[in-house]
Amino acid sequence: MYSNSKIAKAVRVAMMFGAGAAAAISAPAFSAEEGAESVERIEVTGSRIKRADMEGANPVQVITRQDLVASGISNMGDILQEIPSVAGAATNTAINNGGSGAIRVSLRGLGSPRTLVLLNGRRMVASGTGADSSVDLSTIPTAIVKRVEVLKDGASAIYGSDAIGGVVNIITRDDFEGFEFNAGYDIGTEEWDGETKNMDLTIGFSGDKGNAVVNAYYVQQGAQWSGDRDWSEFDFRMNADGSLSKAGSSAPPWGQYNGVNSANPANLTQHAKDDDGNLRYKLDDNGDPILTSPVLELPTGTCNSFTHGAANGPGQFDPSNPANATGYDCWDGGRDAYNFAPANYHLTPQERYGIFASGSYEITDTTRVFTELSFNRRTSKTKLAPLPLAPLAFFGWGDATYSADNYYNQQFGPKDKNGDTVDIADWRRRMVETGGRDSQFRIETVRAMFGIDGEFDNGWGWEASYIFGRNDSATQGAGGANFEKVSLAVGPSFMDDLGNVLCGRPNVAQTDTGGNPLLDDDNNPIFKDEIVEGCVSLNTFGTPGTDGAVSQEMMDYILFEAHDVGSNEQQIMSASIFGDAFELPAGTVGFAAGIEHREEKGADYPDALIALGITSGSSRTSTEGSYEVDEVFLETNVPLLSGVAGAEVLEVDLAVRYSDYNTFGDTTNHKIGVRWVPFDGLMVRGTSSTAFRAPSTSDLFAGSSDNSPQVVDKCSGKVDGFAPGTPSCLASGAPAVGFVPIGDQLSSTRGGNQDLQPEEADIFTAGIVYSPDFMEGLSLTLDYWNIEITSAISTLGEQLILDSCYNTGEHCDKITRFGVDSPLYGNSLDIDDRTTNVGGVESSGYDFNIRYSTDLEGGTITFNVDTTYYDTYDITQANGDVIENAGQFLRNSGDGNFPEWKTNADVRYTSDNWSAAWSVRYIGQVDEPFGGSSRTIDEQIINDARFSYFMDNMTATIGLNNVFDEDPPYAATGFNDNTDPRTYNTSGRHVYVTLGLSF
Repeated sequence: MYSNSKIAKAVRVAMMFGAGAAAAISAPAFSAEEGAESVERIEVTGSRIKRADMEGANPVQVITRQDLVASGISNMGDILQEIPSVAGAATNTAINNGGSGAIRVSLRGLGSPRTLVLLNGRRMVASGTGADSSVDLSTIPTAIVKRVEVLKDGASAIYGSDAIGGVVNIITRDDFEGFEFNAGYDIGTEEWDGETKNMDLTIGFSGDKGNAVVNAYYVQQGAQWSGDRDWSEFDFRMNADGSLSKAGSSAPPWGQYNGVNSANPANLTQHAKDDDGNLRYKLDDNGDPILTSPVLELPTGTCNSFTHGAANGPGQFDPSNPANATGYDCWDGGRDAYNFAPANYHLTPQERYGIFASGSYEITDTTRVFTELSFNRRTSKTKLAPLPLAPLAFFGWGDATYSADNYYNQQFGPKDKNGDTVDIADWRRRMVETGGRDSQFRIETVRAMFGIDGEFDNGWGWEASYIFGRNDSATQGAGGANFEKVSLAVGPSFMDDLGNVLCGRPNVAQTDTGGNPLLDDDNNPIFKDEIVEGCVSLNTFGTPGTDGAVSQEMMDYILFEAHDVGSNEQQIMSASIFGDAFELPAGTVGFAAGIEHREEKGADYPDALIALGITSGSSRTSTEGSYEVDEVFLETNVPLLSGVAGAEVLEVDLAVRYSDYNTFGDTTNHKIGVRWVPFDGLMVRGTSSTAFRAPSTSDLFAGSSDNSPQVVDKCSGKVDGFAPGTPSCLASGAPAVGFVPIGDQLSSTRGGNQDLQPEEADIFTAGIVYSPDFMEGLSLTLDYWNIEITSAISTLGEQLILDSCYNTGEHCDKITRFGVDSPLYGNSLDIDDRTTNVGGVESSGYDFNIRYSTDLEGGTITFNVDTTYYDTYDITQANGDVIENAGQFLRNSGDGNFPEWKTNADVRYTSDNWSAAWSVRYIGQVDEPFGGSSRTIDEQIINDARFSYFMDNMTATIGLNNVFDEDPPYAATGFNDNTDPRTYNTSGRHVYVTLGLSF
């Protein structure tokens, strides 16, 4: 057991360390030489047993309040995403396309659903836009946080489901007394953008019987635009020689109209039905498919694809000055593509405010009641480039052919080689008149915890608590199109005698129900206009900024505003007992046991038009479901040896948890931990455990949703080394001669599966902590981890489905292709990729921490280095293939970005009146698949500096994050801003100032 003085010193040393939210705190291993009766026992993350020492068998990293304040970061999630043990693809506010303003953490890169987030050792409700699988860390105010304990080990035997990658336990300032006010201002220095303002007020009271702490906070974060940075102002594509070229979209504001001189632009095969009614290819005497027509030879100078044209290359910024304002040019992708990048956020704006309160009161000498209450509201925005209105090519909507009888097509549309107006199936027009696709998210999260605890006469403790958490969201999306209305708007239309353009046809001969002509009294046929009431005919053939721009009336007709709502709800009832079971020669056996009942609900209700699948928004149907679980757990700490040669301390932790779900059944998980102190200053520790993740409400009950993965379809025959016409390709509906791919983004469908089983994991850790006697203040920590997950809750993957179909014919039934009558014949219309239990993941590596602190004249200097090395991150797919993700950025086929090396280093000097610190964050290089080979994504090194001055009741801090304004490295497969904002710093250099008052 430890003395008060030694524990106090250990805690003080632990709280001092941390490089900008990256301190791996492992208190030095002291000798066990004094009694425990004077030591207050605490509960450390990873165990329910209250103990006197800070250091157990589990590897725990501590982020102190000093780190939180000094970092200048106002968002808990941003701080956690910077620690080296976080990797993969968790979201943050730099995710514009695909983000919602939420911030999540992914320990060991295993995904945020496999990282359990606790508040004071208790679960929090999942939060986001509805039916979410993890906690949005932006719902937790940094002002109320005392410290964050990050358990880098599995803990299902202690906490239940989800604790596979580890546990983030946020400890609040429940013992605060007095008054504290903090205010901060942060802004980017390159364009003086992305400013963040925050303020908070904390008041604490304490008396003989209890205490109370109340905190209120407000944070406002401004936007940064992709067009305001050199590295993101264009969509850059990498060439085969490694050079970069400006690229853009084939749906520009000046339009692209395809197939004008060819209704059958590709060689199409003839088909026939066999005796069973199956569609078969007609073959000639040589067994080759018979073509319906030869390749169309266009006359010299004749286009098949027309555009008004951009004047100055990709992404012409002034669409009012096209190359040919009154006529059409042949489409040139190198000249006429549209640069969509400047119209996107690369740092999304948001506003957060809320209140947090906690308190306790002793109702008797041995009984106490306690509570935690919180409310958080977040409003955030994303902004994508204006809608690329390309119903067929981009959205697979085949019923929006621009009619040759459309008035605007006749007047202003491109003409074929004979000068005639034609039906145009594949037309594309960027709707810049809308100003962009804007989404606004309003997320409200409430949580209430009520508990009572006490002590029996024999010294054992007990606790019972109830938790209610609720998260509600409302999402508003503008700038999308209703394709049913688009179909009508590009259909036949005409101008009446008053100069109004009406949808429909003029002077149509009237017939009766039998199809016979209707005649007037003079036996003349009756003609009348057939008008589509309420329809507004669409003219996309003009250019924005001119009289031919899409009018407001036209936009009002075809556009729609989506309104989605969602929710998450959690209720937990639990009770536990804990205490000293009995004495052994080496010490006291600690024991804890408890029961828990938990209910989880989730729902996501998309806009009715979204659910119908008739819009440009990603179609999805409603999600609604719930599950319940009953659990019982036992844990014990058994001291085996104490104070003997070679074993100052040797103890074993044992834990087991039984969980019974109403969805899939029951599961039992265990954990064994060993802590051995052979001599003063050295500790050896290790754990072996099983863990699991139960299917979430989204995994189980998610409605069908659209996805747009970047994939390659080998059946097209347009991939080097792959020929079209394999038997499996033919059977899947692809033409024998291949086809021209729509692009590298295809449509797929994802959704829940109520037959899912839980993921299972085997986890092993081993480590040493060394504090040598010859150098006081030095501590070295090395930990190894290995996590093996089986029956992973995932999908087959769209690329695997396409590849399997091409190679073996397996999974072809999951691909739906455009039919022979479509201009996109052979292309994939949809890939069914719904959730299932498939394959697994193995993650292993090393955490290393070195820290040194020593007193200098007038102050203390502290050095800290925290490093994670990813040795293995292997993904086993459904077909048994293994994808090696360690050292790789695999955005499409893997789990994200896994640099082998990530390091945070910090040096800090602190005196009575001031402190100064310099920290470095290193993200190592990774390999990225590209063009059939591999390229290297460069490392990123971020330097931060800060200085604080302490006065009687005030602390002032000024800091500079990303001192040298380091740009993120280029990623050829990066979906946002030519890089990976889930991993790299993308906001540039920022300067911040914070002021704190306390009384």
